[in-house]
Amino acid sequence: MSDTTIKVMDLLEEVEDILENSGKFLLTDKSIIDGKEILDIIEEIRINMPKDIQQAKWVKDEQDRILSEAKTEYDRIVIDAKKQAEYLVESNAIKKEAEKKAETILNEAENHNRYMKLRTYEYVDKLIYDMQNSMAKISEDYFTPMYEYLENTIQEVDSKFDSNRSEIKSLAAKVHESTNAKDEETEK
Repeated sequence: MSDTTIKVMDLLEEVEDILENSGKFLLTDKSIIDGKEILDIIEEIRINMPKDIQQAKWVKDEQDRILSEAKTEYDRIVIDAKKQAEYLVESNAIKKEAEKKAETILNEAENHNRYMKLRTYEYVDKLIYDMQNSMAKISEDYFTPMYEYLENTIQEVDSKFDSNRSEIKSLAAKVHESTNAKDEETEK
């Protein structure tokens, strides 16, 4: 288990501890929680999420590097081809052969350049595909359960608030009835 995963798990346990150890309303088992504290922990979880996201920049840099190398190789081959062509052209007797050879070299350079570009695109596509799969797995393993847990927690807290309000209203009604009954007895 990575340090990031351990940190996220520790933060989730901290949220759970806050919920379990939060203050209670008088005469009920309803909890009082500090929403800001929970939001701060959620933000820290977000900050400590997997480093795979950083790989996106690396993939882009790697793509640029490979394309740059392919361009440099292409330029070198073209320069070599031109030099070779100039050398061969110096002799009139082999001029046609030189032109033919230069064209072959240029075609090979262009074919090699196309091949390098295609291989680069395939490589980058595979890296991106693998990263997408990793991100989907991370989302499935961490974000979805965390979101469901937080949604359930919020629903539980909301339900507890509704229950507390009902209890308080009920207690107020009883006090009101008791007061009215005493007032009626006093009037008699």
